Amino acid sequence: MSNSASIRRSTASAVANPSAADSTEEPSVTAPWLSVVSEKVKSMRYGVVQIVVHDSRVVQIERTERTRFEVPQSNGSR
Repeated sequence: MSNSASIRRSTASAVANPSAADSTEEPSVTAPWLSVVSEKVKSMRYGVVQIVVHDSRVVQIERTERTRFEVPQSNGSR
């Protein structure tokens, strides 16, 4: 498994199960940004959700959504 794939899996795991991730927050407190990220991911079909961090704190969440169209196959020529 590549290092980037491993990072993506561990990050996704931490978002899905925040209590399993190492955190400096109180164990009983759920970070409010987790629900925002979850909703943004659930409401899109294709795209990217980016979490912006400054000084070890989440300060911004960005969402870029893609719209994909089926392209009919042509018969040889362009």
